[in-house]
Amino acid sequence: MRKRVLVKVGSNVLTRPDGKIDVTRMSSIVDQIVWLLRQGCEVIMVSSGAVVCGKGELNAGHELDNVEQRQLFAALGQVKLMQLYYDLFREFGVKVGQVLTMKKNFSTEEEYLNQKACVGVMLQNNVVPIVNENDTVSITELMFTDNDELSGLVAAMTDCDELVILTNVDGVYDGDPQDGASKVIRRVEVGSQCRVKVSAAKSSNGRGGMASKLRVAQKVASQGIKVLIANGTRDNILVDLETQPEATVHTEFLPAARKENAKSIGVLPLISSETEALFQQVKQASTVLSSLTDQQRAALLRAVADEIDQRQEEILRANRLDLSRMKEENPLYDRLMLTPQRLKDIAADMRHVADLPSPLGNVTKERVLENGLHLRRVSVPFGVIGVIYEARPNVTFDVFSLCFKAGSACVLKGGRDAQNTNVAAVELIHNVLQRMGVNPCVVELLPATHEATEELLNAVGYVDLCIPRGGRRLIDTVRNNARVPVIETGAGVVHCYFDEKGDLDIGVNIIDNAKTRRPSVCNALDTLLICEKRLADLSLLLRRVGEKGVEIFADEQAYNALAGSYPDSLLRRAEGEKTWRTEWMSLRMGVRTVADIREALRHIAQFGSGHSESLVSEDEETQRMFRQKVDAACVYVNAPTSFTDGGQFGMGAEIGISTQKLGARGPMALEEITTYKWLIDGRGQVR
Repeated sequence: MRKRVLVKVGSNVLTRPDGKIDVTRMSSIVDQIVWLLRQGCEVIMVSSGAVVCGKGELNAGHELDNVEQRQLFAALGQVKLMQLYYDLFREFGVKVGQVLTMKKNFSTEEEYLNQKACVGVMLQNNVVPIVNENDTVSITELMFTDNDELSGLVAAMTDCDELVILTNVDGVYDGDPQDGASKVIRRVEVGSQCRVKVSAAKSSNGRGGMASKLRVAQKVASQGIKVLIANGTRDNILVDLETQPEATVHTEFLPAARKENAKSIGVLPLISSETEALFQQVKQASTVLSSLTDQQRAALLRAVADEIDQRQEEILRANRLDLSRMKEENPLYDRLMLTPQRLKDIAADMRHVADLPSPLGNVTKERVLENGLHLRRVSVPFGVIGVIYEARPNVTFDVFSLCFKAGSACVLKGGRDAQNTNVAAVELIHNVLQRMGVNPCVVELLPATHEATEELLNAVGYVDLCIPRGGRRLIDTVRNNARVPVIETGAGVVHCYFDEKGDLDIGVNIIDNAKTRRPSVCNALDTLLICEKRLADLSLLLRRVGEKGVEIFADEQAYNALAGSYPDSLLRRAEGEKTWRTEWMSLRMGVRTVADIREALRHIAQFGSGHSESLVSEDEETQRMFRQKVDAACVYVNAPTSFTDGGQFGMGAEIGISTQKLGARGPMALEEITTYKWLIDGRGQVR
């Protein structure tokens, strides 16, 4: 039987010091793979390098977010990468084929077997499969951790005998690779504790690192596949590993014995055993909450608030570490940033929640049937609530306080940007819980990884409700992939329509407050719609926001009305639908001219997100029509959308702003995160 080898080539192997693709190195690797083929081996490749190729082809000077950059560079670079491989292998008469995959393709048996069959038929026809993640369509929150993870999954799926991970170092070291005294660990046995200090740093050109390679290697070796980690920048490394392994410096992970069901190995479990154990602990802890009185819950929340005040500097130190990794011009920077005043506000909100009436045990319906059965509908906790959020460390405290007051445990999944702050916050809460004799598992923080997101979305039987708080991509990801119940929150493309009969002074104040009070939040104004009959007043309406540096993206009519009166450096032309669909989260805003209230309503219906919409008008019929026709959680007349907030509505802190219609809608506070059950009392009635 032919030996089957998977060769994973990392980005740092294929990248020159100037950041461009190293064609010479690619050629050398192709030469070696052809040599392996001629020795009778079957070879599969997992190759990074598409994004590097894309960067070399195009310098995206205009603004792109991280996802858009990856998609653009991957789409452009994948073509070039495959063309290079095609040309290099063709010189030897070897055919290659491209296999693009996504993580979800490993999660269902049908998709798993389908791609396994695809690779199998390629090998049967002497075609070398070159596998990569489809970065152009992969969902950020559900991507492979890196190509190391992908290579491990493909190696298991295709029943490989050997996985060779080529990187830019000689293997796994017993210390810091930069330390001359450190040595490469030559062999690692399955099940042994490879107690080495492995850097958690990522590759400069890819998403992986040595910690990832070590984790993947140990897992793959446990499935009966030999794993080699070696230096792909060394000449003839693949040939040397095959012909003189003892003389070639590398790390070998000795494989466990193959199991009888090895051919079925590789389908990703929806939840890892470690995470499932954590979910079980949270679920069990949630049952204890029902035994606490409301007074006990309130006392604990006040204690946490006091701890926030006392350990303010500790939290700020962790937050500064997170902020140091983000550029100040990033729209998320303001959301990520904590200040002494913001921490005081968080503590005050928590005390306010503690003082609110309990949402539990309330009888919301009651009746006695003709047969004498006494029915009551009583509010009860959900049980376990999962919340996925981005760079918003205040959410950690808000969610805990609301869930705890409402009798539910919570599982938190924050973003990488706020990981240090979130860890500090949860450690603080855990300390108070332990001190007051409450199981700390009533709140747990998952790792800031794609895997954790996926596991939370699949936590059927453990998580009773999942709430995403963040941008449109995050919310769409959760809605489209969750197997647990979901309430959508957060994403807001918010409008204000200034009507023909709008009051100028009211309009100036509303636009300024809605846009500049805190531009990074979801209730901030994104697009101003102005009646064409009031274009002469547009420069006056926007004078105050202009003084505060708001950049305007205006349609043709609005642009002409502002030219010469609005600061030239802040005036831009709108880019069509892209402008109208944008949630800016910064000091930027679209301005569009409409004929009347009907056209304004059509625009809001097309581009709004169902969050918050505002009207400035003195006309009662226009007000009536706006209230009736606008389909949003919060509809304002002569008031700014900045009031869409649980605290402003007198509900205390909020867990988010629901933009859906089933269940909670608008600010979600205590009442909205409870459910109910029916209590039926009888005297022996039978049916």
